[in-house]
Amino acid sequence: THFALFSSMTTMDEQQEAKRRKLEALEAKMGGAPPPQAVRPAKMPNLPAVAPTPASSAPTAADASEEQTRSPFVCDANDVVQFRLVRTEADMDAAEVFEPEFTHQVFRDDETVFGYRDLEIKIFMSANLFKTLVEISYAEKVKSVLNPADDIMAMLKAHLGDDIFTDRAEFIETLRKDAAAPVPGGGGVVVSTWKTTGADGAEYVDTARVFRLSDPEIYPWHARFEPMILFYIDGASAVDSEDTRWLLFAVIRTRADDDASWSLVSFATVYEFFVYPSSTRARLSQIVVVPPFQRAGLGSKMLGAVREYCVANGFADFTVEDPTPQLQRLRDAADVRAMTNAPEVMAAVRTCAMAAAALPRHVPGTGGTAGDEGKGVLEMPRAAAKFARDELKICAPQAARCWEALLYMTAKKAGAPDDSPAAAVFQELVIRRLKALHCSDARRDAGSKRVHNHAQGRDDREFVMCRGVAGGQAPDMEEDGDKADPAEVLADYFHDTMSNLAWLASAVKI
Repeated sequence: THFALFSSMTTMDEQQEAKRRKLEALEAKMGGAPPPQAVRPAKMPNLPAVAPTPASSAPTAADASEEQTRSPFVCDANDVVQFRLVRTEADMDAAEVFEPEFTHQVFRDDETVFGYRDLEIKIFMSANLFKTLVEISYAEKVKSVLNPADDIMAMLKAHLGDDIFTDRAEFIETLRKDAAAPVPGGGGVVVSTWKTTGADGAEYVDTARVFRLSDPEIYPWHARFEPMILFYIDGASAVDSEDTRWLLFAVIRTRADDDASWSLVSFATVYEFFVYPSSTRARLSQIVVVPPFQRAGLGSKMLGAVREYCVANGFADFTVEDPTPQLQRLRDAADVRAMTNAPEVMAAVRTCAMAAAALPRHVPGTGGTAGDEGKGVLEMPRAAAKFARDELKICAPQAARCWEALLYMTAKKAGAPDDSPAAAVFQELVIRRLKALHCSDARRDAGSKRVHNHAQGRDDREFVMCRGVAGGQAPDMEEDGDKADPAEVLADYFHDTMSNLAWLASAVKI
């Protein structure tokens, strides 16, 4: 019995060894190579003791990354992916090519594609309905079974959908059929219209329209172009199209002499929040201008269209969810322009500026500041804040930012000196807002959130929940030793604010 068992085990070992050798032979034939752990001697030889390799001689992560980059079968996804918006067969080769900004949400985390040499991924999208054709070409593909090439089509289908085209002739036929297709959802509700000149010199008409995302005709259309956000917004996520409170804003472009042919050039998603007791707040979640149409003012036009819709429908105000620095600047410029066009707001700005300019140079105070006498001189009047919210739908925190911009621009236009009492009062105004926004307070933070900045950068914030205890006092918390000095953090925020104000003064004229 023991011999039979030993014989059986030996046979199994021989089968495994034969299988291993067969797999190695297959790898060698296909041009690949087994991973190091797959290659082992049949019998482990006796080796002399060897001193451990110093840590300094071990390959670092950076060295491994450089080695991977040098591999001809590792491609930068941002370089190999090409988008084209097309309307006709002629556009397949003539349309402008644009590349993604981010690919880690579709391909590998390091934005690479493995397993191909001289890879090209061409993605054609119809300019109106965004039906998609994907063409993949390469000079060579790895044939390794143990470390196979990435399944590019599966990666794309996971986000673009299973109905993407892979046959060019079939896609071109679809382009012909869809050439005169109407705008889905009955064309939506037109919010605003304007004329524009395209990059080709032709005259076009743009219309901003709003749709209910849960409309059965809208969400399949939206699902085809929503994946664009993955390539152009870092950390983007899809919205729930079944929620009836989602709105889709889209800018539709038609030729001035042919309104039957149209293109989608920009889109945004907005969520409707309930505001006590009986109002609604609009929160912008995503906004994308399709790359061939960027840098032509469409972002500002889209923000203006959302504002117009909020005004027409009696919304409480209009906010933006976690804006990027670029979107925040765009929003600042749009809101400041809206406030400069309001005589009520500009009259309040001039009144406050004149009061600050009349402050004596030596006002009793500490450290050369304007003291208590000038503390409230530049505060935004309640009437101006109410007008900004009720008429322009600008929420209170954003109105405060824009108010500072208007004061700054007024002072610069008047040539006010930087060492005047008015300048000191303005600095205190900005610092008070930044302290209220970014600095923690034990009483205020009881039962709420505190925001602390990590030492490595201002954009990474740590949110700490504080549950109130008896009497509403915040509990004692162990502070991190490497937390940034609050004064330094505040100084950084102040510097950023002043830089943004200088930019606004050059971008918006009063």
